[in-house]
Amino acid sequence: MRMQFTMVPLPMTAAEKFHEAAYFYNQMIATVNNTRTFPFNLSAFLSALRSTTFYLQVQYGRDRRFADWYAGAQDIMKKDPNLKLLNDFRVETIHQKPVNLVVTSGPKFHENPITLTATGSITLDSDSKGNIIWKYQTDETVEEREAEPLTEWTFERNGMCVLAACRNGLEKLDILLRHWNDLFGSQKPPGEATA
Repeated sequence: MRMQFTMVPLPMTAAEKFHEAAYFYNQMIATVNNTRTFPFNLSAFLSALRSTTFYLQVQYGRDRRFADWYAGAQDIMKKDPNLKLLNDFRVETIHQKPVNLVVTSGPKFHENPITLTATGSITLDSDSKGNIIWKYQTDETVEEREAEPLTEWTFERNGMCVLAACRNGLEKLDILLRHWNDLFGSQKPPGEATA
């Protein structure tokens, strides 16, 4: 049995955009060993993170208090090297080409330490979905085993860890949103209907 229903769209707020960015950050963690989907999730993250402040401006732009507060917040964001870098990468990936990334991956062996004989092997491959696969065989007389990939992504431009830079960006925007909410969050912006 199937049922059809109409979704009532939720109002898109800066907080919801922030949650969208956090979702794609978590997806990057979940797909860190996938050479296809990790870059997709990074692109979506960069877009959602930047859209957070766009939505904040739309949401509160008619509030005079917001204009004064946001001018200072915007100055802080423009001077922050990590937020500037993430926005530069967003512009690059949306308007020009995907961001150049470097992947560093290695196997997590079942044995520690591992001893390979002259006939042993370690191979790196990927499946049709982009998942990184490490296999090893200590020598030709034993069965080949698959090892868990341990993967890190860095930006080619500066060698910065992608996940660390993105987490830092989330933390800084979380502070920004909390600051606005602490100052004025309990008050409705002008023109917003009350329930």
